Amino acid sequence: MQSALRKGARAHGFSADLWTLPRVATVIERVTGVEYHPGHVWKILGAMSWTVQKSAQQAKERNPDQVDYWKNVRWPALKKTLSNNVPGSSSRTKPDSASNPRSAGLGRREGKRRS
Repeated sequence: MQSALRKGARAHGFSADLWTLPRVATVIERVTGVEYHPGHVWKILGAMSWTVQKSAQQAKERNPDQVDYWKNVRWPALKKTLSNNVPGSSSRTKPDSASNPRSAGLGRREGKRRS
């Protein structure tokens, strides 16, 4: 099984040399005749000590000046805006907001004296 996967995805007829869980499931079925759901293939790969690999490549359209602007200007401005919001009610069922203000008067129990 590992030798088949080490040949790469293109060797098995896929357009790109990138392994996905459905592709691995297809190769496993071709090689062994056993069909696995793609969601379970990660367990098989983990048992074979294979790990998730992420691409180190960045987008071709990436503009370093725009990235710097975002990090140094835009993101701090957004953080400041988000943290200045006045917190509403902590109740999940009756949030205090402009569209759902609190009731005007106190409830009946509030005016009742306790003995």
